[in-house]
Amino acid sequence: MREVPYCLSYVAFLVLRLLGLLQFPTNGVSSIIDAALAPPETSGVYFFGGKGRTIDSSVVSNNSELAKKLWTISCDLCLQSQLSLYRT
Repeated sequence: MREVPYCLSYVAFLVLRLLGLLQFPTNGVSSIIDAALAPPETSGVYFFGGKGRTIDSSVVSNNSELAKKLWTISCDLCLQSQLSLYRT
């Protein structure tokens, strides 16, 4: 958060910390370890905060029609950016 004034950055840090959205690295790595050691049949969940806690994926993330639309738009954007590089 180098772009914002220090006082605003500090307040944002405190608020995010109080909400439990920021963690120390030792706590943050525990969710990665949980995901790495989870049984293969564990799928479609997000590991959060360590201690084996998981959060289910949202309904929107399981919408295959929306996923296809997002994929198509992303491909189009990538193609447009590549074409603009060749034109310059």
